[in-house]
Amino acid sequence: MDQYSRIISDYREWPALLRELAAADYSGGEPIEGSAFIFGMGGSGHGARIISRCLKGRAQAVNDFRARTRVGRGDLAVALSVSGETLETINALREAVAQGAEGVAVAGGGKLLEVASALGARAFRVRVLSSPRSSFPSVYAPPSMILESYGVARGAAEHMLKLAEVLEGSMEGLLRDDGEPATIAEWMRGRKIVVYASWHGEPLASRLSAMLNEYAKTRCYLATAPELAHNEIEAVDGSEGVLVIRDRASEDPEVRASLDSVEELVEERGSALLRVELPSDMECLVRYGYGVALLDLAALRLARMRGIEDPYSTPNISRYKEKLRLRVGPRAPGSWPRGPAPSRRRSIPGRRPRPASAPRARPPRWSRRPRTAP
Repeated sequence: MDQYSRIISDYREWPALLRELAAADYSGGEPIEGSAFIFGMGGSGHGARIISRCLKGRAQAVNDFRARTRVGRGDLAVALSVSGETLETINALREAVAQGAEGVAVAGGGKLLEVASALGARAFRVRVLSSPRSSFPSVYAPPSMILESYGVARGAAEHMLKLAEVLEGSMEGLLRDDGEPATIAEWMRGRKIVVYASWHGEPLASRLSAMLNEYAKTRCYLATAPELAHNEIEAVDGSEGVLVIRDRASEDPEVRASLDSVEELVEERGSALLRVELPSDMECLVRYGYGVALLDLAALRLARMRGIEDPYSTPNISRYKEKLRLRVGPRAPGSWPRGPAPSRRRSIPGRRPRPASAPRARPPRWSRRPRTAP
């Protein structure tokens, strides 16, 4: 089986995997008093951000070594990693639990589950497919249902079962040579691709950009409305192809007007325009899960059109991880040095530096004489 056949086999497995994940027991949580955080990088991070958008910010996605805001007692930290070896995510979980948050880990194995168990956090091992990217359901369904057990989300299991039903009924059509992914890929071929979306659609646009970079090994640019219309859009000159992801079910009137205006201007400048619309009759988690499958398969089609022999090959990512491990060394994540504190000692020309062992001279104590009345 070649790599393309293996990847396609993974996507065909999504409906069964989603049903398996939806049937698992993630109960045990108590409603939280504070905030919910979802830690994840790469494909896990895409899942975290989509869930955050669908929950309208009730859970914050973090794609970093740590949450850049207060995390502590009463908060929930859910860490996602297909491999279980993502150093950034391991560190984020350790720091959150050390600060008093309740921790939960979801992974296909690896160090993350070991660290979670050592910290007294809940750990869930999930089945994964042949690559992290094609294992998207494994870092999409479990965190949604975990958040439901803590009172942050509702109906997650039903939404995952609905997504399985939708994908089961549409997968063969998506894989056809005249299917929508093939049409999108044919449109993208040979073009410099720019992807626009609203704030709500940004995680899906980011996912497409990542898959074009990873599967098809081609550069993709990304921007969100309405911010894109205040700087980035000035570079549109007719030489690019602009793909706009529309989610009309989540667009408020102002964002809809902004994206409509952007599309009109792009066509006026002579750039190729392609609009990809998500089904508006589905729940948020369902339509975005469908959108991931649709655009992943489009990126895979483009990879084959470009003659990429192995879409799974990620030498730059592997090399980055090697360099990161060399820098952080064998220390436990969470105890990594953040760099030396800058010295406040100034070097004064002509003055001999004081030896490090020499005691610092104590300044004299001056007492003020009491004033006497005239």
